[in-house]
Amino acid sequence: MIRQETNMLRKALLALCLATPLAGCEALMFGNIVASCAARPNPVMLPESLPIAKVGQPYNVPLEVIDISTPVYGIYVSKKFHLPDGLRVEHVDRDSHGLITGTPVKAGTYEVHLSAGTYGTQCAGQTASRVYHLEVAE
Repeated sequence: MIRQETNMLRKALLALCLATPLAGCEALMFGNIVASCAARPNPVMLPESLPIAKVGQPYNVPLEVIDISTPVYGIYVSKKFHLPDGLRVEHVDRDSHGLITGTPVKAGTYEVHLSAGTYGTQCAGQTASRVYHLEVAE
C-alpha cells in the first residue's frame, strides 16, 4: 500500500514538474504575442484628402492602406456618408491598394467616410478609416 502511494506521489510530482515549465513557456509565448500585437502601428488610409472632381468627367483616385502587418480584406464606403452618385470604390482582396473611380453626376460637397480592414493572424485584424470632404464642381 505504501509502495502504491509512493508511486502515485512520484507520478504526480513528475506531472507537476513537466507541466510547470510548459505553462511558463506558454505564458511567455502568450505574453510575447500580446506585446507584439500591442506594438503594431495603426494602419493609415491615404491620400489625406481627395482632389476636386468635375461633373461628367472621369475621376480616378488611388487609395492605399499603409502600416499594415497583414493583407487588406476590403475597403468600404459608409452607407450614411457615401460617395456621390457615379463614383465607387474598387478593391481586390488582399491588396493594400484600391481606387475611387467613376464619373460624378451631380455637383456639391460630400462628406465621405471610408474604412479598410486587415486580416488577423495571432493578432486581431485592424481597421483604418478616414473622413473625406469631396468637392464635385460643375
